[in-house]
Amino acid sequence: MTQQGVVIFALQLLLIVLIPVLDDGGRLVPLSYAVAALAVATLTVRFLGYQRTAGVIAAVGIATILWEIGLPRVPSLWRFPLWLTMIVACIISAGLCIKTAFALRVPPSQRIFCGAASFVLIGFVFASIHAIVGLGDGIGYALVGGIEHARPLRWVDFVWLSFSTLTTAGFGDVAPVNAAACAVSTLESLCGILFPATLIARIASLPAVPRENGG
Repeated sequence: MTQQGVVIFALQLLLIVLIPVLDDGGRLVPLSYAVAALAVATLTVRFLGYQRTAGVIAAVGIATILWEIGLPRVPSLWRFPLWLTMIVACIISAGLCIKTAFALRVPPSQRIFCGAASFVLIGFVFASIHAIVGLGDGIGYALVGGIEHARPLRWVDFVWLSFSTLTTAGFGDVAPVNAAACAVSTLESLCGILFPATLIARIASLPAVPRENGG
């Protein structure tokens, strides 16, 4: 597949588009969205050329989905295996995308799209970290701007916080409160500034490679 970078980036954008479609209004990630995230991670790794790793992610993902479906709903316990699998799959796919974006002999268009996909994946990884910190003690983050008493924090709030922090937009409707949450937000802000700069510098410093179409 000669345009896997485009497809991989489109898959990450699809995950963003699916958020309002699959959101059930709950605190935890819906099963349907977790399935979609695992499917996207599997396809991403496969399109990058790591078939065995993709097979492992798919197998573990199916096992954890069946685990969740078969177990009684025990709060804070029953979704942990699926949640952990989704986070690990996201980290693996992000790492492999970054590796491809910075590798030698990668066509420029592929490098750009893999770099863009990496940036989106970093946002999802940090969203998971925010959720772990926020749902762990329940006081890591707070809704502000007049909505703090309207509803509790939901999983979509952590996704929104992650991408607004990563892009340094900083809308401020979800705010870190304790030290752990502030540390995670600071690290993500640094990634949002340093990763694009490093990627651009890498692209600019590499020698030209032949066109993908051979022309």
